[in-house]
Amino acid sequence: MGKKFKSIRTEIIVYCFFSVILAMITDIVLGGLIYTVSSTLGKKQYDKVPVSPPPGRGVRFSRHGDDLGMSTGRLVRHLSRDTLVSFMLVTVIATICFFIIYFLLFIKRIVKDMTYISDRIIDIADGKSDEKIIIERQDEIGEIAIQVNRMSEKIDTLMRSERDVLQANKDMITCVAHDLRTPLTSVIGYLQLAADMEKFSEQERHKYAEIAMRKANRLQGLIEELFSYTKLMSGEITLHKSEIDIVKLVEQMVEEFYPQFCENNLEYELSQNVSSCIINADGELMARAVQNLISNAIKYGKDGKRVFVEVEKFEKEIQVRVTNFGLIIPKESLERIFERFYRVEDSRSMQTGGTGLGLNIARQIVVLHGGMIKVESDIDGTIFTIALPLEKAEKDKERLVNITE
Repeated sequence: MGKKFKSIRTEIIVYCFFSVILAMITDIVLGGLIYTVSSTLGKKQYDKVPVSPPPGRGVRFSRHGDDLGMSTGRLVRHLSRDTLVSFMLVTVIATICFFIIYFLLFIKRIVKDMTYISDRIIDIADGKSDEKIIIERQDEIGEIAIQVNRMSEKIDTLMRSERDVLQANKDMITCVAHDLRTPLTSVIGYLQLAADMEKFSEQERHKYAEIAMRKANRLQGLIEELFSYTKLMSGEITLHKSEIDIVKLVEQMVEEFYPQFCENNLEYELSQNVSSCIINADGELMARAVQNLISNAIKYGKDGKRVFVEVEKFEKEIQVRVTNFGLIIPKESLERIFERFYRVEDSRSMQTGGTGLGLNIARQIVVLHGGMIKVESDIDGTIFTIALPLEKAEKDKERLVNITE
């Protein structure tokens, strides 16, 4: 019955009305039964009293019987007057009692639903929030059930998010401990060799010092990467946008990686369909994003022997693509490649090093600039693409060029 009501107040009013009607009907029925029983018993008692026969017939009785009948009538009238108020009071009390009984029967479903919701909230507070509240009502109780279900879903989401954060922090500590310990151990070891003047010649010690320097630089890069990631995730980084030439920036990044290309026996090629393209961006951060993509291509594209870097301008955006021809990335890994600390193969990451944050940092930087980053991997190579929107600076420059011409 409660399913038909859209307001619990209306439902309670209806229940009160029916409870009053039923209580009155019950009083009338019980009153009638009591009256019938009383009348029957009174009639039987009256029939037992002997009646005086007509004159000249039968035996004459004394006036004791007549006196008894008159006394009984007076007693009944006397009792009726004395008990009228009490009778009305009893009737009112009986009506209230019957009303309470019927009303409690009517609201039994409401109490059951409220108890169910209360128990469910206790379960949620105890962390048992897997099941939803199922109440088919359209009134305020149904709305409470809906809101409790929503609260339960949000709590589940927050708890999963908290677990993910705790796991991510655990992974970060593990990765940081491993990735910092390895180069730090190497630095200490080579410095000890370089300091051993009796066992090694000056040339050998100089060589060990250079190796220690490279390891120290790598260690510094890892620390900077961790700091960058922390700032990006905490929102502490503020973009300092200015007009930069993205084509020139990519050219500069490729030139800076020339020693790494040579060291890893990699050929590289840079191509662009425009000689210049001005965008509004944070030059330092954008350089970091491009560096991370090129560094990733060098680390994981050694087997392919070459790396392509392309800059292509379109009507509404400019794209920077970095292609390597190393091992193909599995489809299941493509969906997670930009996640923090994710590595396609742990064995390869042991050889290549890194924290597993480079691609995640690149994505965060690109997103901050209103762009997008994606990856494709097949027999034609693994292609990382950065797409940046062309903003007002480039359009203004094009208009200026047109006016000048």
